[in-house]
Amino acid sequence: MTSFDVAKRAGVSQSTVARVFARPALVAEATRNRVSRAARELGYVPSAIAGGMRNQRSGLVGVVVPAQGEYWQSVISAFARQVGEGSRQLLVTTFRDVQAVEGAIQSISRYRLDGLVLASSTIGVGQISRLTQPNHAVVAFNQPAAAGIAPLVTVDNQGGAAALARHLIELGVKSAAFVGGVSSASTDQLRYRGAVEQFGAREISLPYIEAGSFTYDAGYKIGANLAEVGRIPDALVVAADEIAFGVIDGLRRHGVSVPGDVRVTGFDGVPQSAWEGYGLTTLVQPIEQMVASVLQLLSLSAVDQIVTIEGELRIANTTRGETSHG
Repeated sequence: MTSFDVAKRAGVSQSTVARVFARPALVAEATRNRVSRAARELGYVPSAIAGGMRNQRSGLVGVVVPAQGEYWQSVISAFARQVGEGSRQLLVTTFRDVQAVEGAIQSISRYRLDGLVLASSTIGVGQISRLTQPNHAVVAFNQPAAAGIAPLVTVDNQGGAAALARHLIELGVKSAAFVGGVSSASTDQLRYRGAVEQFGAREISLPYIEAGSFTYDAGYKIGANLAEVGRIPDALVVAADEIAFGVIDGLRRHGVSVPGDVRVTGFDGVPQSAWEGYGLTTLVQPIEQMVASVLQLLSLSAVDQIVTIEGELRIANTTRGETSHG
């Protein structure tokens, strides 16, 4: 069914039908009711695409996001809910590794979007800069390196890691290591900086161990390797919860107790971090608040706009109790 069919059934012009669905306040109530009744009888649904062409808006918000990870699933869910509440549609394009980022960006750029969110610290600043053209609203999500290139919403990565480090220091930790995801990621760099400054102020070294990705499997290999070598520090500051889950399971699989032999912290606050099997001490990111800030920034054009939001330190089982080192 088309708007022409509805107009014929209701006995009005096609332009009147268009006004009823696009600007109903401009049409008399009796006419609106007649058109609406005709549309229901014919099963007519107005085209959102056609409406977008008329008002130069598509109602689509695009997000480029990694394909894997519970953290990113939480981010996508928050975007879907909040975008939907604003009567818009979410278009998600994912990538599995750094090499696939460019293809994901090119794919989503083919659509007419009201705004585009680049949500990963592995998206390069050059790619972000290329997309921040006039009349093309782009916001970076938790990509600190994008500061000054595009509007940015980020958790306080450095401050959050510093809070985790202070917590460990207060527990009497004398030796520690930092397990990062990807050393080139700006989030990784800031989290390491926040932790290493706190330990360094107390003359405690904090070597950096790169897992190679922000995944469970990468963390498991690190945990297993540390256990096999047998040089376990008092604490491991881990750059992300999912890496931390793998580290913990890799250690436990080889007989190392957490927190009995080593205390472990994460970063993100994904739902699984509260599971009984982990009870992970972590920095909880306020994802809902961060997403709301992103959607607000999509309507602005100032590339120097930066919104930094503090996370919440959540202390749980992986740092409680005495360790054999202490």
